[in-house]
Amino acid sequence: MSKHVGIDVGGTYTDAVLIHKGRIQQTAKVPTRSENLVDTLMEAFDSLKIADEQALDRITVSTTLVTNAILQERISPVKLLLFSGKGMRLDALPWPVSYRELAGEMDFRGREIEAPDQKEWAELLSPELNENPTRVAIVGKFSHRNCLHEESLANYLSDLNPALRVALGHQWGQANFYRRSLTTYLNLGVSDLYHQFAKQLQTAVSSRKIQAPIYILKADGGCLPLAKIRPIETIYSGPAASILSGLTQLKTTSSSIIVDIGGTTTDLGLILAGVPLLSSKGAQIGPFATLVRSLSVRSIPAGGDSVVRASDQGFVLERYRLGPAYCLGGNAPTPTDAMRYLGLIDYGSERLAEEGLASILPSERRTPQFLKELATAILDKVVERISEAVDSLKQEWQEEPAYKVWEVLHPHENHVFNTLVTGGAARGILTALGKRLKTPVQLGYHAEISNALGAAMARPTFDCTLHLDTHMKQYRVEETGEQGKWTGALRPHREVDGFLDTLVQQQVKNYGIQIDEVEKDPFDFFPIVQNYHTVGQIVHGAAHQRAGVIGRVIV
Repeated sequence: MSKHVGIDVGGTYTDAVLIHKGRIQQTAKVPTRSENLVDTLMEAFDSLKIADEQALDRITVSTTLVTNAILQERISPVKLLLFSGKGMRLDALPWPVSYRELAGEMDFRGREIEAPDQKEWAELLSPELNENPTRVAIVGKFSHRNCLHEESLANYLSDLNPALRVALGHQWGQANFYRRSLTTYLNLGVSDLYHQFAKQLQTAVSSRKIQAPIYILKADGGCLPLAKIRPIETIYSGPAASILSGLTQLKTTSSSIIVDIGGTTTDLGLILAGVPLLSSKGAQIGPFATLVRSLSVRSIPAGGDSVVRASDQGFVLERYRLGPAYCLGGNAPTPTDAMRYLGLIDYGSERLAEEGLASILPSERRTPQFLKELATAILDKVVERISEAVDSLKQEWQEEPAYKVWEVLHPHENHVFNTLVTGGAARGILTALGKRLKTPVQLGYHAEISNALGAAMARPTFDCTLHLDTHMKQYRVEETGEQGKWTGALRPHREVDGFLDTLVQQQVKNYGIQIDEVEKDPFDFFPIVQNYHTVGQIVHGAAHQRAGVIGRVIV
């Protein structure tokens, strides 16, 4: 571990950190100018005062760009075409987008049982499809076992309209037709926005004569090179960075709840015995259920810049922000103003904080006593909202398979976890949150730039899950959607282990990453029996490098 830069591009601020041999050399926090992201990034680089740009080994970036675009419904229009086949009625599922069903079906092993109707395909070439949208997502129910129908339709449409942007569902190679369809849809819908961001990032790096490779943080807490990432994989990279920041400063066997209190939201996560808890299901973002691997995290709409509005009952803590806190030149009072008035933080104008809080009270109650009571009540409301989310999330965590395994392996361990608090508002809320949660609380190192710290210390994650049908002589890789012919034995043993190793090396080379701690799951072998004879096997195996950090922060 040598010299790394971590950057967290948030909606309000862009944070940056320079780390050399495990020590934090410099930090920076600059306002995010969404309309001019290049200048924002260059200002962040300049604030780090990097003496020798050529000595940088890596730049890792986390961003809320894709997350916010989906939640704010700012994604590009996409037409969703489905080879749904027989079985469950699609309208029984809560689809957040419109779709069109097409004839054509594969069975669960990838055998064609109904050919597509090309007359239907000709009807798809309407003026609407030729003009708007220019993006089409094609997904078959069992395309992860056989992608023939998807690829045939994609080729047909592309031949007739080369400008069409087409995405195929089998490239997200896991089961679950519903989630695979929405993941394919979203990834295509945010691709333009992400590629624009990537271009701006490369421009900013090049303008400062930096040649270090750029990595992007993913929802599972790992990172991949900028050119290899799939845009939708960057959702929840902010919460993931918070978890990684905790890993850099906790003991390797520690179990802790991570609370990252930002300006608009608070992110929550859990570390068990030094390992971030991974969600067994794909990430859920707004109304979209996806196949994106994600840490088990949650974001709640409460932060230091949440608007506090007067009401008949006294005040309301809103779920949104309108810019910086009143004490920092904003237009609306916030919890940050309450913290400043109570002396829990030392930045911002105390006079403006008092002025902002006073605007909530009737004129006859604008006295020090009532102002103090109001500030305390605002702080209590923020703490209550965070604590309720922690209590709720604990129940969800206990249902995760990884949590149940941890309970079996640690039967005598105390389940009252410590809490690590980070984020811009952490210092002001730390004590009150500890009292409410009734757990020991600890302030994270450099709490104000914790996400940038987590990004800087992230290591690449890697998954290669092999599904092999020796009877049909076909294999597939879930993570990449790769499908190919199996030329080995009908009942492979050591042979399949070597084949997985070969796939791993090919995938690592394609990603352009290095892996240090590959874990392998035991292979599962299921016999295929026909007419009382074993005619082949279904084989399932996987290799991983889980989320982690490249080292610990030296204080």
